[in-house]
Amino acid sequence: MGKRNVSIFFLLLIVTTMVWTIYSSFFKERTSEGEMFTEDEFIDFLYQNLGMEEPHDIVPLDATDGHSHDEELETSYQPMNVEALDFQLKTIHNETIRLSELKGKKILLNFWTSWCPPCKEEMQELNEFYDQYAIRNDIEILAINVTDQEFSIDDVRDFSVQYQLQFPVLLDERGEVSKKYQIMTIPTSFIIHEDGTVIEKIVGPVTKDVLLEKFQ
Repeated sequence: MGKRNVSIFFLLLIVTTMVWTIYSSFFKERTSEGEMFTEDEFIDFLYQNLGMEEPHDIVPLDATDGHSHDEELETSYQPMNVEALDFQLKTIHNETIRLSELKGKKILLNFWTSWCPPCKEEMQELNEFYDQYAIRNDIEILAINVTDQEFSIDDVRDFSVQYQLQFPVLLDERGEVSKKYQIMTIPTSFIIHEDGTVIEKIVGPVTKDVLLEKFQ
């Protein structure tokens, strides 16, 4: 057995021992109280004891409201009147976009992931709206991919090519912008006025017709 294999063996042994120790501690703690524990509770316990950052949990709309993919998903609309929080992100083409530099344009801020079924349906609608209306009316779409919820950036790039996305696709690699905008469900969109004010929050997929009405 080579030195590298020996090192890997001992590393795995150490990790296994740590996990088993934590598991045993957690099991004894809960069973002594006569309670059962769930898988999510144990995972949270691991994060706390291993000093890891808790994952940023975001779920697609169909997973939160009990709908199956074949049912029509309900979209909610919430009027707002707050200043849009500024951010700066890289696009999939390595360009830098800062929200505040787009002041003077109407903006649709869209948070999404490549694995979200409603997002896939919505992207086709966004493409049509962008191509047929937004470009000639000085409206910008910023599609912010919640990249810390993706398997890889390549998945985002492949998605962009597959759906022929024409508007900027931004990478929120650390999830900082989605946390700043308190994104809990995807897709979620914000309509931003020319003066930089968020005037509406949309939770759920939107259609081209809805956007035409909103941006009249």
